[in-house]
Amino acid sequence: MNALQYPLLMEIVEVFESIMKDKLVRAVIIEGAGKNFCSGDDMKSMSPEGVKFTPLEDGSKMPHHKVVNLIRGIQKPVIVLLKGYCLGAGFDIALACDFRLAADNLKIGDHRTRRAHCILSGASWFLPRIVGFGRATEIILTGRHLEAKEALDIGLITKVYPLDEFKEKSLEFVRKIAQMPTKCLGYNKAMLNFSQFNELFPSLQNEFRLYCKNIRTYDFGEGMKSFIKKREPKFKGR
Repeated sequence: MNALQYPLLMEIVEVFESIMKDKLVRAVIIEGAGKNFCSGDDMKSMSPEGVKFTPLEDGSKMPHHKVVNLIRGIQKPVIVLLKGYCLGAGFDIALACDFRLAADNLKIGDHRTRRAHCILSGASWFLPRIVGFGRATEIILTGRHLEAKEALDIGLITKVYPLDEFKEKSLEFVRKIAQMPTKCLGYNKAMLNFSQFNELFPSLQNEFRLYCKNIRTYDFGEGMKSFIKKREPKFKGR
């Protein structure tokens, strides 16, 4: 069920680093192979009998954290496709993404507390911002799994599709995002990231700085021309 091991996490890091500046990439999809997205960390490989992990003082080289930071740092939309189980460390990765599309058989949450394991890779930061502090507290402390409908109702996921239509519907959503002005989306994503750590005035200054960068893009000019000519824009992601 795509349980995470350190080599796999480092492969994900390598992929993200390779596409950070790839102009041909307009959107990024993260998907689990098979029937489930991710069951969480491979606990056997991280147990005393398996691969031992020595935490660093600040955790800066921890692969889980590298993955989450790259998802937030890449100035391209990141869309995660969720079906079956999305738990533990897989839940952390999903929370970091810009869009969470789900099949109606989704079971999502963080059950690590049931085994006396703390959250590890961003759930304490992302989840309260997505669903509110009270709901986040209940979800994390009880370790329960949410089904797709409840997750949609509280804003945890973006869309829910029937399982038999999931691939078709989710790729349709992805294609629409990929046809949008990629640089503009990236600047907006950077603005949202910045606003999480800063007050209003610095955020306004940052918005203006990135806005000025955006007006020099091809897609900004295409957006203006298409508006004046009353036609649909044809963005190139540059």
